[in-house]
Formats: sequence, structure tokens, C-alpha cells
Amino acid sequence: MKNNINNPLSLKLQGTSKTKNKIMRGFTMPEVLISIGLFTIIMAVTSAAFLTGLRSQRQTIAILNANDNLAYALEMMARDMRMGTNFFSPLEDQLSFLNYRDEAVVYRLNNKTVERSVGGGEFEPVTAQSIRIENMIFILDGEKRYDNEQIQITIRLKIASKFSSQEIISNLQTTISPRNLETNVI
Repeated sequence: MKNNINNPLSLKLQGTSKTKNKIMRGFTMPEVLISIGLFTIIMAVTSAAFLTGLRSQRQTIAILNANDNLAYALEMMARDMRMGTNFFSPLEDQLSFLNYRDEAVVYRLNNKTVERSVGGGEFEPVTAQSIRIENMIFILDGEKRYDNEQIQITIRLKIASKFSSQEIISNLQTTISPRNLETNVI
């Protein structure tokens, strides 16, 4: 059979070989494997970065919650102490004084929780259960009666808050001065 332009079978065979070459073009197996490998590596790195960011966010939230709760507890203690008189610290982790109503107030560390008692009543927790107070120290300066020195109460705390299996430990110190200055006038 002679290749004739007018012969439809001849045109069909010529077009088939050209079309076949165009259809056969594409990606080779090594190219596909390399692209899948690169995609997998990029996704693994991106996922690891996302998980690290999520873990950091949860840890930050745990620290902020612990600090908020502790700030509330310290503010309540400071408010009582600013209006108090006759400060006495029988133990390193306990402070007793009279509030503005002349009721005995006691703050103490018990079972890793700060507790408060007013007027000889039951001790109630001041800090949340999620926060553990590892150490609490009350330091009194100028506590001698009628020495004309302003009393300063320094509170040192070592707190621990748990975040999943990791424990976050913070140290905190604050100093409080009562508003009333004890004088020699009786």
C-alpha cells in the first residue's frame, strides 16, 4: 500500500504513531518517588513544628493559670496584711496577726497548699489544687513592738504546676508593709 494523502487508512496510521508518542510522555517512576519523598519530608517537618507550637502554647497557658491563681492568693494575703497588726511567725511557713476587725488571721503551708484561718475558724485553701507550693517562707523585719520601725513581711514561694508529664517550677518573692506604724504611744 502506497502512502497516499487521499487514502484514509494511511492518514489514520500516521496520526496514531504521533498520538501514541504524545500519550506516552509523562513522569518516570524515579521522578514520582522523589516527589512523594519530598512531600513526605515537608509534611513531617511542618507537622513537627505545629506540634511544638501547640505544646508550647499549652505550657504557656498552664504557667499563666498558675500565675493568675497565685497572684490572686498573694493579693488576698497582702490585703489582709496591709491592714493587720501584731505580726508573729511561730514557724517559717506560718504567719499570724490581727486583722482590722481584731480577728486572729493565720496563713500557713499545709500539704503543698496555702491555707487561711480567720478568728480561729477552720483552715480553708487559698491556692488551687493544680498549684503545688513546694516551699513558703515568711520573713519579718521590724516586728519588735514599739521599735519605731515599719514592719516588712517578705513572702518567698517556690511553686510547681504540672503540665502533662512536665513540671514547671517558679520562685516568687514579694514584700508587704502594713499601713499602720506601731508607735510608743499607748
